[in-house]
Parts: sequence; C-alpha cells; structure tokens
Amino acid sequence: MAFHDVTLPDGFEYQAISGAGFSTIIQETASGHEFRVARQAQGRHRFRLRKALQTATEAQAIKAFGLGRRGSLHSFKIKDWSDYTTASDGITAPTNADVIIGTGDGNETTFQLIKVYDGSGAAPYQRTISLPVSGTVVVSVDGASSSAFSVSSNGEVIMDSAPTAGQVIRAGCEFDVPVRFESEIDAFMQLQASGYQIWDIPQLDCIEVLSEVEQPERWFAGGATDHGAVTVTQTLRLNGGMFHSFTPGSALNVYLPPVSRIPGGGQIFVIHCKTGSSGTLQLVDESGTNVGSAISAGSTKTVALARGSTTATWVVY
Repeated sequence: MAFHDVTLPDGFEYQAISGAGFSTIIQETASGHEFRVARQAQGRHRFRLRKALQTATEAQAIKAFGLGRRGSLHSFKIKDWSDYTTASDGITAPTNADVIIGTGDGNETTFQLIKVYDGSGAAPYQRTISLPVSGTVVVSVDGASSSAFSVSSNGEVIMDSAPTAGQVIRAGCEFDVPVRFESEIDAFMQLQASGYQIWDIPQLDCIEVLSEVEQPERWFAGGATDHGAVTVTQTLRLNGGMFHSFTPGSALNVYLPPVSRIPGGGQIFVIHCKTGSSGTLQLVDESGTNVGSAISAGSTKTVALARGSTTATWVVY
C-alpha cells in the first residue's frame, strides 16, 4: 500500500460527479429522541468518473493505469475541478491571505496547509491539504508576503525561521486529492465496445484517502516524546504522542493544539516536568489563555479536551 504520485489519463476529471460524506451512528430511542456519534472527524470525498467514446489506445491507457495501481491497493491523485484552491469558491486563484494556518510562538516552524469551509459561521469545517500543487503555495506572516519557506511532501509549510510569538501565518494554494479506486480492478475495468475501435468506460469510482496521523477520529492513545532540556516556548503536536516530558530551564509556556484539529474531542495529554528542572511549565490554549496552574519540577498533570454541543474546553486534572 503506497501513494503513487501520478494522475489519471486526461479527460476523466472533467466528467466527474463528486461529493463529501461522513459516517455517523444514529441511535433512535422509543421516545423519538436521537443520539448521534461521529465515527470520523473528516469527510471523505467520493468521485464518479466517466469517459465515453475512447479509442482503443485511450482504453488501454486507463486499463494500464488501473493495473499499475493494483486495483484499490495503491492511491494516486486527481483534481476536483469544482474545488481545487483554498479560495472560498474553490476555483479562484489562491492568495496568501486565504487561510490562517497557525500562530507563531517563537519556536514552531512547521504549519499544516488547510482549507476552511465557513458553514455560515456556525461550525466551520477544516480540511487538511496533503497534496498542494507544486509552485502554487503562497504564504504571509502578519500580512507581509514571505518566500522564506519550503513545503513538505505532505503539505506542511516549513518556515526558514520560527515566527515570533503572536504572528499570524496565512497561506493559500491549489491542491489535488489523494484517492484510490473504490472497487477492485476486475469490478471497474469494464470496457464496452460502442463501435469499431471505439470504447466506453461507463464508470470509475474513487474515494479519498485520509491521513490517520494528524486527524484522529476521537482519540490519540499511546506514544511519548521526551523533549529534554528546553529554554523556549513549546507547542504540542498530535503526532507527538500522548505523554510529553520536559526539563525547562525557566518558566515556559506549552501551547496546546488548536481544538479545530480535534473535532471529536476526547484528546488527552499527560505533561511531566522532570525532577531537577529549574523552571516550570504553563499550559496555554490557542487563544493565549492559561490552562490550569503551572507545573513544577517533579510534577505531572493530565489535560483532556471536553467537547460540548457548541464549545470545547481543556480540562486539567
């Protein structure tokens, strides 16, 4: 199972039908009340692709493409022509003011590209962009255009130097969608002869492939990071695990991840300030508000994200 950095032969995306879907468990009681539980934090886009009236050469090209992917085994990329930029309408050229991707803390240099769908302001939806189109990423720091960055293969913007505390990092880009064939090759590769040397491929169904590292459904269990001796502000990342230990040299802030990155709630971190530390650790949320009291040398605190119907709150115990 791997990602192949290749696209479908020309023409299929232009005749696509696409849409995003979620997985929700709905339990209805005898009284008519409902309980609903989200099984996944991120929607998965599905694409139904079609191309008619192909020559034998074109038909063999798509067949070879499917065989090269081993059916559903390996993923590849396609462009969703209805939504391929970070602009609000999905098609306007991206700008470096499209989306806030992070706030500087004087230490963090890596920020994940995202797109935000406003949802009328009631419940903005955040989509991780893992396949930005090369050469289209634009970045600004506190409103000033910046070229002092690189972009990783999974859509992370890596600044040459850490933005200072409070600086707002914005970005925009074009992007592709990582997908796999939804059916095995013997099911979808049905070539229909429409005439001499003319072929139809009635339908190719593809489903988006999501990362399970940066976007957990409900929980991120296990894993640990020993940050060692630290002298500057720290930022916790979801892929760093649950247990974090530090040896601060002074009174330092430790920023918790944005709650928008944890739609399901339930996230737990265990923070340990090692014995012998000459400083303390203060947990801070994305708005800059202290979460609980400072953690002194030799002490450990657990912080959990409690999500209500409209709000999410970090709770320390």
